[in-house]
Amino acid sequence: MPTFRSALASLALIVAAPAALASNLVSNGNFESADHSMWLQSGDTSAQYFSGDFSGSPLSNSANTVFADGAYPGLGYLGQNIATLAGAKYTLAFDLQRIDTSGGSLANPMSNEVLVTFGGHTVFHQTNTSGDWTHYTVSNLTATGAHTLLQFGDSNHYDYNQLDNVSLVMTAVPEPATAFMLMGGLVLMAARRFRRPRPF
Repeated sequence: MPTFRSALASLALIVAAPAALASNLVSNGNFESADHSMWLQSGDTSAQYFSGDFSGSPLSNSANTVFADGAYPGLGYLGQNIATLAGAKYTLAFDLQRIDTSGGSLANPMSNEVLVTFGGHTVFHQTNTSGDWTHYTVSNLTATGAHTLLQFGDSNHYDYNQLDNVSLVMTAVPEPATAFMLMGGLVLMAARRFRRPRPF
């Protein structure tokens, strides 16, 4: 059962939400900081690393730090718990590169996967796709709580998938009716609190 204090905090978030629009909620989304403790690694982490982009592709830059994952056959995961506002809309953006050195033959077919989830729901999924750095945008994501897990799952049989420039931006706050309902609940909770008889 929500407490008066937590409900008040939620109302404060709704009131302050317009100021948070257009600011990136992901910490170290470009991986340039040496401190990667805010990122959660799980699954097959044996082939995960933060390093320069040494892929040698036309768009690669060895001075640019990226996240790479060559897990196989299972997925390796990189995630972050994001502070969100229930009912608000978000837009996710990221840059992705899938290196393929299989040769594309029948003996060595392309085999890779990228799976992105937001709050446990799949919002992006590609398999057996190769390509140099490409920018992707996923819009109209809805948060259901105060924290939402953003997670990238990767596997690549013959090489690595690389990730960079991850951002999550709030694009719309909850409907005004949500704030009014919360405010009404606060008033009722406050009234009950003050009517409660004092202990002897």
